[in-house]
Amino acid sequence: MIEFLDHHLESAIKLVHDFDKTKEKKWEAKDYLNELYVQLGHVYNVLYGDPYVNERNRKIDNLGDELSDVLLQLINLADLLNIDMHEIKSFEKEDYQDVNGLPILLGQLSEVIMEMSNCRFKKERIGYRTSYDFAKERIFKLFIITYNIAMKYDLDMIKEFGDMVEDANGFLSRFEPKKAEYIDIYDEKERYLGYSEKKKAHELGLFHKVIGCFVLSKEKIYFQLKNPKHNGVHEKEYLEITAGGHLMSGETLKGGVREIEEETGLNVLFEDLTFLEKRICDKRIKEDYIIKEFQYFYYLDIHHFSLLNFKNYDKEEIVSFVELKINDVIHLLNGKRKRIKGKKIKEEKEVEIIVTLDDFDPDFLEEGLYHTLLHKIKNKRVNTKKKLKRIKGIHRKANTINRKDFIRNGLCFSVTIDEEQENYIVGLTIDQKEGLLEKVFQNYNVAMKYFERLISYVENTAGSEIITDCYEEKHGK
Repeated sequence: MIEFLDHHLESAIKLVHDFDKTKEKKWEAKDYLNELYVQLGHVYNVLYGDPYVNERNRKIDNLGDELSDVLLQLINLADLLNIDMHEIKSFEKEDYQDVNGLPILLGQLSEVIMEMSNCRFKKERIGYRTSYDFAKERIFKLFIITYNIAMKYDLDMIKEFGDMVEDANGFLSRFEPKKAEYIDIYDEKERYLGYSEKKKAHELGLFHKVIGCFVLSKEKIYFQLKNPKHNGVHEKEYLEITAGGHLMSGETLKGGVREIEEETGLNVLFEDLTFLEKRICDKRIKEDYIIKEFQYFYYLDIHHFSLLNFKNYDKEEIVSFVELKINDVIHLLNGKRKRIKGKKIKEEKEVEIIVTLDDFDPDFLEEGLYHTLLHKIKNKRVNTKKKLKRIKGIHRKANTINRKDFIRNGLCFSVTIDEEQENYIVGLTIDQKEGLLEKVFQNYNVAMKYFERLISYVENTAGSEIITDCYEEKHGK
């Protein structure tokens, strides 16, 4: 096994990275786990061939090739988790022979990787210092069993793996990535039907999902100035919602922050978005461009922000970003103002501009979309401020044992554990002034467990939800 790793460790990791060009999106550990399940299924099919599960016109009968694929995914998982595969030396003498042990080991590896990725609750692993140690041992055991199967069937895995790499590289040399973008399509009740090229979905009028998000900062709101050459729908540069676009095939709403990041250049967490509303759009813009969409709208409130924070945005799709005052836009939409002042980015500087209704994409103005969204934003912000005022608490001065800070919606949420006389105080504050929650414990271990639980909660919850949840807990609602 060590000789095998000396020969193929680097080529295996390179091969996995080379295959990135065949994928619609970057894979995570869970995706490689799914691929490992597939390859292990192929191994079982070769060993215990069942004619009822064989795929039509596809023969799976090369044990060396299938075992090579399993070893490839195990090496890659180890690389993702920063595990040194050469440490397998300490396990080499262990006699892991039984192929039937592979599924349970793979299940345990999946479980611990989900824990490490915060996809499920963490549990104590008796006999292991960390989840990392447990994952490492499972990968090593899976590798040894797989390698022992090859030895049982007198396979030269150095040669077999080399042949597999050569075949894979031959495939990659002929591979051309898809240029078309694929999106999931639905019926009128949002039931999944399949997927389609984005262009075809608009030509044929197929329902799909899009996400839209306004970026705000205090009294300011930001619009993008769309490049008309991007999709060919309009001939003029129009102002549109700050960021948004289609969800790609297989992408969830949470994954839709990819679109916001690509368009604005901002590092965005889905948990920091505040939901506004869902709309169904069904209209024809041009002869060959029909919009049938389930539209999900959000806003992102950033405490300290300016136009020049838009740096690494998509300059092919977006000409510039424009900053306006929220109340001015509402007055413009209501007809109380004919023109308003604003700013836009030009040659990496802010320049003043005049904006009228004619500068907005008319399709967004129809049916009062902007008017409705901006009023909902104002109402949600007012309600949040009221809650903040009602939950102000006293920030205790004590000996701080530990503390962790998070930025949510432009605010700093701090989780602290303090020692005061014989008590331990776990607290959650905003900007170190407004007390959201405070718990007093007499036992250090119990206090630390609550402290860790509170950190996990804040890590995975939107700022507005934290405020609401803490207020309701504090007042017994």
